[in-house]
Amino acid sequence: MAASTLPEKLHEYPQHDVIDGGSNSILDDCLNQNDGVLQLLHRYAGRTFCTPGKRIRLDAKSYYPDYMGGTGLDEIWMCCTVPIVTGVIDTRTGKAPFREGEAHVLTPDGQVISLQDLIAADPKAVMGEKIMAVSESLFGEITWPIVSKKFDNLNPIPHHLHWSKWEVYDINSFDNPGVNPSHYHTTAMGLYPFVTKDDFLACMKRWGQGEYNGVRHLSPHTMMQLDNGFVMPNGVLHSPTDLCTHELHVTMDEHFLAEDRTLDGRIGAADAFYACREQDYPKDRHEDWEFLVDTFDFKANQDPDFVKKNSRPAIIAEEFAGDGVDAQWIVYGDFLGDQKCSILRLTLAPGAKTNFCPESPALFHTNGGRGRVGKLEVRYHQDMKLGEIYPEIGFITQAALNRGGVEIENVGTEPLVLTFDFPQNAHSKTPGIHAE
Repeated sequence: MAASTLPEKLHEYPQHDVIDGGSNSILDDCLNQNDGVLQLLHRYAGRTFCTPGKRIRLDAKSYYPDYMGGTGLDEIWMCCTVPIVTGVIDTRTGKAPFREGEAHVLTPDGQVISLQDLIAADPKAVMGEKIMAVSESLFGEITWPIVSKKFDNLNPIPHHLHWSKWEVYDINSFDNPGVNPSHYHTTAMGLYPFVTKDDFLACMKRWGQGEYNGVRHLSPHTMMQLDNGFVMPNGVLHSPTDLCTHELHVTMDEHFLAEDRTLDGRIGAADAFYACREQDYPKDRHEDWEFLVDTFDFKANQDPDFVKKNSRPAIIAEEFAGDGVDAQWIVYGDFLGDQKCSILRLTLAPGAKTNFCPESPALFHTNGGRGRVGKLEVRYHQDMKLGEIYPEIGFITQAALNRGGVEIENVGTEPLVLTFDFPQNAHSKTPGIHAE
């Protein structure tokens, strides 16, 4: 039986039919097309409280689609298996954009299907048993357990914290061309050691009472080093820099906004708690500032060694380096008690070739150059037009690894730069941790 086609379309690709539900035959077609490598689409999203920094390489006319009510596109979601919620309403439908931010795969016949539907069709072939077990232990179901995205804003986003969601950052020079190493784009993190509980409470109680509650004045600001990684544990206040940031986090979305005014406008108190999950922060305690401060983790937020502990200077990934191939771990090691995720960057010189066979499936995206991953031809693009498909993002499946991995080759005249995102517990030996 042929798969049914939904009347709904992905907002970026209205000309492509969306297949509803996966099947083994569709998965087999996708796997066979590119030697077990799936081609993923760019999924764009906007935030009503942010202004695009215009570094996600869209052409000038595509940043503000006429159906998004004036909201500009400032995010690329690359490997999320659930729809996201941004608050944007598609003016054509009166609803949130269909499957907003959810990862979709291009099929050989030009239709698109959600990555989650392909996982459901045969999780062993897509994810492998090890990552299946990780997912089941975290969520009680089989889904890709990590989210990969890029966000890019003209201004720092609101100072906020996640009660449960940890994040890691890769702020790299490829996504931020022309930024000098001595840049002044800073990320606010935690609270200064001299801030008292009463200081913080007074700040929260000023919410909406004047020009600005001033929470960012209580936080140290750090310049992020380009091409290095950084880890942000849950529970810590942070306001990421106004640079394009490649971010990974656990598959969930929840946050509390801690400031009532940004360069992009006012934030209401009810909106501050809008994305708090009931299991993390009870709804009946919203806007109860004393309860919020009592719940706040001052120890984690006032750690004087926070930056040192959570910085990840890039290190050589010896197991993947070779003739004409530079390999670096950007995010690595354990944090919050175990191996959360990791980011690997491969750079192949013109003409270089390597067989890539990691222990786990992985998402990858292209940071520069032209080449192939398996049979999938990839190329870095500028001035992308909304609605057109560009081969830059892929997913290396367990089926590809079972075949001995994929061959990666630089077929261009410039370095081919690829970045790989690995999920939780992907490695039998955690990168960056030396056995004693």
